[in-house]
Amino acid sequence: MSWERVELLKERSRLFLDLARELLDRGLYDLAAFTAEQAAQLRIKASLLRLTGEYPRIHYVRELLGVLAYRLEEAGYLSAAKSIREFVGDRRGDLIELEEAYIGARYGLQRYIKGRVAAMIRVVEDLFKLLKRVESSVLDTL
Repeated sequence: MSWERVELLKERSRLFLDLARELLDRGLYDLAAFTAEQAAQLRIKASLLRLTGEYPRIHYVRELLGVLAYRLEEAGYLSAAKSIREFVGDRRGDLIELEEAYIGARYGLQRYIKGRVAAMIRVVEDLFKLLKRVESSVLDTL
């Protein structure tokens, strides 16, 4: 596993999140939604790579989180896996909407409003915090 690759994914995810905030402020809601989804995808993949040494070539945020939770369970990090599963359960609707932005916003199939995109960005911000805590809890035990 390449630490440089992990850091590159994390940096790109942060840049996508910053860009999503900027696009929201500029009133470009469709692009902000798409960019927020990209931030989430890349950040989860960074955690997968850091904690497991690889990540799958899938794009759905909930599926990526499911893979991460499963891999953590397999490795005996039950508390970390549980926190991910609880996040997915608690934020299911927001995560579904975020996933839909991957296709809907990119191809103009859906229009987004400011409040919904702001909620998407908040869920991504919360996801970033969760993944940071999970990584810390796992790496502190090594």
